Amino acid sequence: MPSSDRSAARQAVNLAAVKVIPVAQRTAAEHVRSQLIELIESGEFAVGQRLPSEAELAKSFAVSRSVIREALHSVNALGLTRSHAGKGTFVDAQFAPSQLLTGKYLPRDLHEVRRTLEVPLAALAAERRSRADLKAMTELLVKFREEQDPSVRVGIDADFHVAIATATANPLFPRLVSELRSVLQEQAIAAAIVPGRAAQAADEHDAILAAIAERDARAASEAMKLHLAAVEDTVTSPGRRK
Repeated sequence: MPSSDRSAARQAVNLAAVKVIPVAQRTAAEHVRSQLIELIESGEFAVGQRLPSEAELAKSFAVSRSVIREALHSVNALGLTRSHAGKGTFVDAQFAPSQLLTGKYLPRDLHEVRRTLEVPLAALAAERRSRADLKAMTELLVKFREEQDPSVRVGIDADFHVAIATATANPLFPRLVSELRSVLQEQAIAAAIVPGRAAQAADEHDAILAAIAERDARAASEAMKLHLAAVEDTVTSPGRRK
């Protein structure tokens, strides 16, 4: 054997000594699950929207209803959807929560992260937003002003902030903001029930949207900074939480 061949033989990896995981053939349910996740994350199936029935999904995917049920169970387990007996399955979140932001955090830590992330995102959204982005944000703000239930209003508020992140055209940003909002739920509800806070928040949101619509990055970041400061003041000031 030539020396070059012997050298190559010595460098070859001994697969018998390495743990290699065989490639598994994906089941039909896994294919459906993957496509449903993609449709939800892309916004084709929006948060709050009811998914087509099992029969409709089975027909569209050309699989049996048992395959659809298995896929839906998996998507439910991820926290993306929620099934209601007799009503169907509804999209509960655009992105599956990860383990990144589990646990309890101090308010000051959360506010610091929000300022660091969302202020520059507002500026970036102003530079990159589309007409569709503006339409989505405008519709959310109309809903926000009309909604009387604080818990529902908090969800609309979260969707608005995710919509700003979506307007940056970077798919990672809405995922990060959505993840952050999942741990802000308790704080957000505490702020939402403060008398007069809903109207103030609506005005602050309007200012952010107006700056984004004008493609004024500096004004957008400043409006977001003022909004987050007002939220922090509402949550951390004892007198405001009565």
